Amino acid sequence: MNFMTSISKALREGWQNPFLRIVVIITLNSQLLTLNSQAQTIREAFKAMPDSLMPYLTANNRLDLMDFMDAKMKATVTNLLEGQTEMTFLSDDSLSIRMSDALTIEMKTQKVDTITVATLKRIYNTREGERQAVLTRYDTRTWKELTPATVIESTLPKFDEKVTPNSKFSTLNSQL
Repeated sequence: MNFMTSISKALREGWQNPFLRIVVIITLNSQLLTLNSQAQTIREAFKAMPDSLMPYLTANNRLDLMDFMDAKMKATVTNLLEGQTEMTFLSDDSLSIRMSDALTIEMKTQKVDTITVATLKRIYNTREGERQAVLTRYDTRTWKELTPATVIESTLPKFDEKVTPNSKFSTLNSQL
């Protein structure tokens, strides 16, 4: 009698034992939970993310960028605005993409409890060297926001900030 036959026979005969049934069900469930709780890599998350989070890029553009990085080539694609988008960094848990001269996106994945969280940092730049960084976190299973977008750094004038003749924003006021 071979190994598989003996296991099959033991399961058939032992299935009548309620204790064995409970042990088998618990073991199978724990194996399924372990498979489902595996952290997504940055590659899996970047492939699966909805187009609405990266409106300049199609799903094929995202795949091309990763393929170019793997091939040690310059990872540049033509985006939907007919401009050039370049992936400048790719590791197991993070990436960086220069979407345009005005926008850079950095993305990082990390395991938090039982889910994988993708953190997107959007850095907006102006011609005058001003910049604003906005941070948003997403659950990669549903791509729902876990936290609202938060401005973490900004050199732009605040809504209620007065523009005086000597401030760096005075040239902006005179152009309006």
